[in-house]
Amino acid sequence: MPTEVRYPGRARAVRFLARPNRFLARVQGPRGPPFLAHVPNPGRMEELLVEGETRGFVVPVDAPGRRTLWDLVVVRHGRSLVSVDAGLANRLVGEVLRRRPPAGVARGPWRAEVPYGGHRFDFGLRAGPRSDWSHLLEVKSSNLRVGETALFPDAPTRRGAAHLRTLAAAQRRGLTCRVLFAVQRDDVRRFAPNRALDPELGAAFDEALGAGVRISAHTLRVAPDGVAWGREVPVDARLRPERIK
Repeated sequence: MPTEVRYPGRARAVRFLARPNRFLARVQGPRGPPFLAHVPNPGRMEELLVEGETRGFVVPVDAPGRRTLWDLVVVRHGRSLVSVDAGLANRLVGEVLRRRPPAGVARGPWRAEVPYGGHRFDFGLRAGPRSDWSHLLEVKSSNLRVGETALFPDAPTRRGAAHLRTLAAAQRRGLTCRVLFAVQRDDVRRFAPNRALDPELGAAFDEALGAGVRISAHTLRVAPDGVAWGREVPVDARLRPERIK
């Protein structure tokens, strides 16, 4: 059985109308007036969220006092379903680490949200109960596709570049570090850093690779009510914008 994470509530089909800010969407269901839904992803997602055209799914959220009662979690892009919930990818990777880590990843117990070098990384592993961190693993969520290539990021990210450089320094100090790009769709053949959009991220990506940080990418199989662990796709660190098709 594949590792998966599902939402507790039933998904509801909607049409995307507008994005008043990066964390808020106005959507329309099959019946009733338009309503607001939280967008759990700060990325631009311009190719995914097209006003008046994009179809997707919201799920109910039981959070008293919150402004919105729904999360916009999945959209249709062509023939594919794409997850726009960045946090769900982290939850899924946590389940994968607990149940069956990918090849080359040590078995746990992995801890979530660990501090290191002035940053917080998604997962860490200690060599012993009282020792310092021996392994660091950072998850980055990608849902941008150009041709058959998944790209990260879809907006410049200084934080992402800083994470990669900190992991490079940690690797040189003897830690075992890894970056896992969770591609929140299953219609791509490869992954590459988005150098054209974010040259700083591209340089940090190269620094991490040069230091020995392991970088991998896995697709997710997306359904209206959750995601499942997919397949590993090659990481093409040399791919340049003019060659992406």
